[in-house]
Amino acid sequence: MAAQLYKTHTGQLFHAGSIVIINVGLPARGKTHGSRSLIRYMNWLGVKSKSYHMGQYRRRLYGTDISADYFDLGNAEMADARTEAENTCIRDIIEYLTKGGGQLAIFDASNLQAARRRQIYNTFEDNKIRPLFVEYICENEAIVDENIRKVKISSPDYVSLDPDSAVLDFKQRIASMEPYYETIDDNDLSYIKLYNVGEHFVVNNIRGYLQSRVVFYLMNLHISDRTIYLARSGESSNEGSYKADAPLSDIGHRYAHNLQDAILRRIKQRNSDVLVKTGVDISKRTLKVWTSTHVKSYQTAEYFARHENVSVRRRMLLKGINPGVCENMSLDDVKKKFPQEYQAYLRDPYHHRYSLAESYHDVSVRLEPVILELEREHDDILIIAPESVLRCIYAYFAPQGLPDSLIPTLAFPRSIFVELKPTAYGCKERRIGISPTIPVRPEPAARVDSENSVTNKPQSGNIEH
Repeated sequence: MAAQLYKTHTGQLFHAGSIVIINVGLPARGKTHGSRSLIRYMNWLGVKSKSYHMGQYRRRLYGTDISADYFDLGNAEMADARTEAENTCIRDIIEYLTKGGGQLAIFDASNLQAARRRQIYNTFEDNKIRPLFVEYICENEAIVDENIRKVKISSPDYVSLDPDSAVLDFKQRIASMEPYYETIDDNDLSYIKLYNVGEHFVVNNIRGYLQSRVVFYLMNLHISDRTIYLARSGESSNEGSYKADAPLSDIGHRYAHNLQDAILRRIKQRNSDVLVKTGVDISKRTLKVWTSTHVKSYQTAEYFARHENVSVRRRMLLKGINPGVCENMSLDDVKKKFPQEYQAYLRDPYHHRYSLAESYHDVSVRLEPVILELEREHDDILIIAPESVLRCIYAYFAPQGLPDSLIPTLAFPRSIFVELKPTAYGCKERRIGISPTIPVRPEPAARVDSENSVTNKPQSGNIEH
């Protein structure tokens, strides 16, 4: 819950009560990708959220080797099996939202028939859970085919099939469901329709702040492949000072050159692998470099600006955390001069704010527009920023359950950069060595708030920025 704004007396946010999002749409339309992404964003905001995927319940009850008749909604013999799986999932959602402390859940299933949707709606309403329908409509067969090949054939249903057979089987599954698909046309319901994964939208009867946040997020969503790279700013000539905003040192310039070589080499290898695997040439894809307005950050980024298909943009929101009165102070200095501040920091390093300073929570809230733009971007993104900013951005993509208290301890040494690939089933991460052609100065001991890598234990060194 990196950017949580506040809590009500119930422990929930925004006085919104409990909300269930009920997905609607044929398979391979982006429902699961949208659900996973939305859950990541909501948990990051501090809204305790969870997605319930119908396929997992089906496999748990009936295994992976199930008859194709299960997916034929006109097959009455399988109706009880389908209903049992759905009801088991619905019971778990109600338990989570009424007794498990959750505030938002997603019922990630096809839900194609209007009469069944109304039954599900009434069940949740009876439990004082507010339903919001999200219908994924895709009229572009190329998008559907790409989604099947990228995501669906890696499903547990197809571990024993070759890719071509899996694609054929999945398309037959869709064909058996298609005749029974009824789009939402009941304007008494709260719903949003997404056409062609974000091409245009229809929004109806949205109520309250939290539902509005859900809609706003979904309007920024897409399922295109892209890669996000995170890299530290180079070392400055006055590394301990936030106010000085010093330029790169000689070692900082060498680091920037090495970083440029390593990332461009990685992208070239990625493009070659994609061409061999899919036959698609993505070598002309733009790399967008976002950098903070710190001198050392944009000087690091300038090494990329000279290359073709690269754009560089400075962003004030990516500035490092402000250490306030503790600038250039070590933790030992803080302990001696401000013992109460030091104890408060140890109790809650994520939310603690030194005098005239920012907390990590403040930085996360500040970064929300950047997070939403990251979700909207179709191109590759490289973020070059101070370590404090990278920690908060990484926390957004990190696996659910990363405690706030660990965010200030995340390490981004200058010997590596981080590669993140958001997918329908999570976010793949790699840490890739920069392999400098000359030695990089060893990382100094961590500052409280700072550019330097930290561990869970307080260390000596200067306050970070």
